[in-house]
Amino acid sequence: MPLKRADQGLAVRPGAAHIVPGSAARDNRSMTQRTCRVLATLLLGICIHSPTTAQQSHAMTFRGDAPGIDENPLRGFVPYSSTKQTDDTFPHSMEWFYLPLSAVVTGPDTYDWTAVERQLTAIAARGHQAIFRFYLDYPKRPSGIPAYLLAAGLKTFPYANAGNAASPTPSVSPDYRDPRLFDCLVRFIHAFGARYDGDARIAYLTAGLYGFWGEWHVLDHPLAGEPSGWSIRQQDKDALLRAYVESVHRTPVLVRVPDVTEDRDLLAHFGFHDDSFLQDTFGPERWHFWAKVGEAGVASFWQAHPMGGEIYPELQSGLFDAWPNRHGQPAVLSISATHATWMLDSDLFTAVQTPAEHANALRAERMLGYTFYCREWQLTRNKDGSATITARVENRGIAPMYYAWPVEAEALDANGKIVAQSTADWPLPELLPGRTAVWSISFNALPTTANTVLVRIANPMPGGHPIAFANAEMATVLPGWLTLTLAGPE
Repeated sequence: MPLKRADQGLAVRPGAAHIVPGSAARDNRSMTQRTCRVLATLLLGICIHSPTTAQQSHAMTFRGDAPGIDENPLRGFVPYSSTKQTDDTFPHSMEWFYLPLSAVVTGPDTYDWTAVERQLTAIAARGHQAIFRFYLDYPKRPSGIPAYLLAAGLKTFPYANAGNAASPTPSVSPDYRDPRLFDCLVRFIHAFGARYDGDARIAYLTAGLYGFWGEWHVLDHPLAGEPSGWSIRQQDKDALLRAYVESVHRTPVLVRVPDVTEDRDLLAHFGFHDDSFLQDTFGPERWHFWAKVGEAGVASFWQAHPMGGEIYPELQSGLFDAWPNRHGQPAVLSISATHATWMLDSDLFTAVQTPAEHANALRAERMLGYTFYCREWQLTRNKDGSATITARVENRGIAPMYYAWPVEAEALDANGKIVAQSTADWPLPELLPGRTAVWSISFNALPTTANTVLVRIANPMPGGHPIAFANAEMATVLPGWLTLTLAGPE
């Protein structure tokens, strides 16, 4: 049965049939002549544009562990970029890092991007893409406040939370109500967006900057008697978010929780990251992550913006010693309900895993994000030598793919020689979980000597992993390519 496409059927070309309202006194002969001319034009169009052969649909086979599936880009578990990586490292496609704002901002409207470039270049050289965050205040680390602000007299506040006071390198919290700091942050966001928005080396950005660890909270501060500058004004929070909206259009930006603003139109531009995943994700209290999502009325945010975060650090060790997991909140429920795409889990990449732990972690990893399965395809050849591959693609994951990456096709003859090439733009972000799309890719000329067509969703970052389909036909000819075997030379 041929695939049904929305564009199948007759299409009247402009000018082929143009009916003009007129007098009721037209005679039957005129109407007959006009009808004949219209029919003739339509039939001519059909003859010119109809394909000579539309092959029967070819069914494909699902394979959840297809080659390359565990390195699929922009999804999965994530290590720190500082983690030593070997061939035995748990499979991944992204790496995480933090940067102090002081590493970039050297003066008013003065930026040194060397530290950012160093990280992005090293991560891309390993074939991975980056997720990261800038911070001003990271407990137990030296301050990330730009030096020029400190020299100008910006107030700072010491604190004991998270073991900070006992650290040999204690951090301090800045006065978030100082207009000089606020101006610095807004200008930095605009400068960052102008330079890095849409950079193929970047997977996702978390908003960062404000609060402990850049997580947009200062725990229980300000305490009684503490300065108001411990916390940022709501109007300034909104202004920071608007700066991201104005400057970062292509790279997804995630915020810690949905109650960072009451402006629902503003919030609609962001994804979320739960940095206590499986610990405080669900619960009856209003402060639980998913309770905040529900209260904000944004439980469907994942359809347009990614969900990420970090598995609660104290849960990471031994989390996957059994399946389902016995520690923390249920991983299957939590991943499915939040539609998570990525999660930081450094233990997977630093601790030795038993074979059972590795297998269980892979089960959880394969749940994250999108999973594309090509269910069937067909080839249509046209009289002029052109041809179209039409594919039925299903998303068996729990989230969309948030970028519309290019699709490439190469036709090979029996000797493996490339005899035709093509590209297409498939609206990947529109394919939600559990849904199927019918997409096509066309060749201007497809020789009859072609007996194989290879298709892939290409990673725009040089050296980056292409998207692997969950198909048994994946990588049977070339790694990273889905194999479509034609009927053979005609």
